[in-house]
Amino acid sequence: MKSRQTVVNGAVRWPSILLAMACLSLSGCGDLLPELVPFGSVSTPDQYRSINGLGVHRKMWETAGAKVLTPQKLSPKLDSIDVIVLVGQTFEPPGKAARQWLEGWLARESGRTLIYFGRDFSADVYYREQTLSQLPIDEQPRAKQLLALAQSTELAERLSDLPESTFCDWFFVDVDQAPQQHSTFDGKWSSELSGLDGHWPTRSLLQPPRSSYKSRLPSWLKGGAKPATNINLTVDPFEDAEVTRSTWTPEELDSKEAWDTAFRNLPSSETLVASDSGQPLLFRLTNSKKYRGSQILIATNGAPLLNGSLVEPLHQRVGELLIEEALPAKRVALLAYDHMGLLISNIPESDARGAGLEMLMLWPLSAITIPAAILGVVVCAVLLPILGRPQALPQRSVSDFGLHVEALGMMLQETRDIDFAKTAVRDYFQKVRGEAPPIWLDQLGNHIPSEAQSPLAPSTEVKNPLESPSESRSSAPNTPQ
Repeated sequence: MKSRQTVVNGAVRWPSILLAMACLSLSGCGDLLPELVPFGSVSTPDQYRSINGLGVHRKMWETAGAKVLTPQKLSPKLDSIDVIVLVGQTFEPPGKAARQWLEGWLARESGRTLIYFGRDFSADVYYREQTLSQLPIDEQPRAKQLLALAQSTELAERLSDLPESTFCDWFFVDVDQAPQQHSTFDGKWSSELSGLDGHWPTRSLLQPPRSSYKSRLPSWLKGGAKPATNINLTVDPFEDAEVTRSTWTPEELDSKEAWDTAFRNLPSSETLVASDSGQPLLFRLTNSKKYRGSQILIATNGAPLLNGSLVEPLHQRVGELLIEEALPAKRVALLAYDHMGLLISNIPESDARGAGLEMLMLWPLSAITIPAAILGVVVCAVLLPILGRPQALPQRSVSDFGLHVEALGMMLQETRDIDFAKTAVRDYFQKVRGEAPPIWLDQLGNHIPSEAQSPLAPSTEVKNPLESPSESRSSAPNTPQ
């Protein structure tokens, strides 16, 4: 047991730390939390995105060495499963047909474990209660409104699904309990939880099946109206196959005789975790007549399994103990059901196939796409900094006379002096090439004498700085013809 504990302890630490950081980073941001439905999500992406999901719990199983599947129905495919985690997304217990199928699954092979937890706990409300005091003062009124909205929504769902206490073979649903927070515990596992931070909140309780609850008849057996529930559905998509949908209904125990019969041959129960007042929070069911060598673990709610509550050391340890109790388990199934109940089929369920780009992550395509993606990342990391393979760039020739002419033209342009530029071009043709200046040179502006003085030479002519060039030309003496 010590080696198992070490493995599972290592499994939960880093997912819980990451989840805690994510929850703290969300405080003070708008509505504080993203969309948290559906409750008890067991498949991607909601299993990690929702604090009411089971992503961290699934990671704990995988780190402990188990392969985790998420089937959609009860079928012969589950014959290869060692543990089933049954997730109730509604306050109603599982239907009678589903309970009988699961008991038959437990009986077919010893050593199997069924884990069931109720809908009583919501990590949404739990998170908002824990982080309310951490928010700035100006954001607390909005946070209190969101908390009240979450509480009222949960209460409305609770009253709609199961307004009064009832019995369903595995446990007695006691809805007449006041909300409580338990921080000290009793029972077989109490020593493992001593001194751990956190508390276990409860409202409704799932009590172990005992004959003492036979006197607590529901109202519809006393002459009252039955609560509105979903209707069992039966469909036949194939001629040789029967598919049924099992939901809980009051018709399971529609008479006083049926109620009394349900309390016969009750399974044996062992309290694993109880409150300091003796209220069972986690217990084990065994039945030597129906499923010898296998067990059912019932948690009163999902506090030790949901993402948002697993940040508490107390809930982490309870989750670890649940997994340790079911080890060694090689294959685990997370199976959720809602108001539509559990689908039961006598045909093995086919493996889930990816849709769209998800197909690239499934075998056998994953054997090609994943290594190719890694190789692509490596290639991009090598090529990106230099935008290609290293190579020598071509050097420009410095002996090209055209470059000299081009540079000289740019210099003449920068002087912004057309007379100086024309003089320089004229000197080039006369002195360097020994040719007469071209005709187009005189057409660029006023005629410049061939013996024009260089602008660098000192000028002997004294000009009036206030006199314009046109006035100076008009005042010059006329030369004789």
